[in-house]
Amino acid sequence: MALSSQERPFFVIGQWCGADIEVWAVQEAPRDEDERSEMWEEYSLEAEDAFGSVEVVYAATPGQAEVNARIEAVQTAARIRRDLSAGRNASQRTRRSGVGSRDRVTHYYC
Repeated sequence: MALSSQERPFFVIGQWCGADIEVWAVQEAPRDEDERSEMWEEYSLEAEDAFGSVEVVYAATPGQAEVNARIEAVQTAARIRRDLSAGRNASQRTRRSGVGSRDRVTHYYC
């Protein structure tokens, strides 16, 4: 992903549930990768206590970082649905052919 000269990293802190995000805070992240990694770890530990997480999103403004995080969540949820659907279809074909496990895996999402 090519960044524009105006884009910079932001921490988007909140709770992701599939394509839905409850954003708790957006903080500008350090540009230095080592410093950003350390700060991300600190924020992540705090967010995990409240069943949340921290994502690094690149944008020009905090508001745009939140919008970008929401777009990424929708795209990721769609990709997961496609992958799960493809996996189910392959599993069904295998079962019909009499090959493979009879165990069924259930995936739970928020």
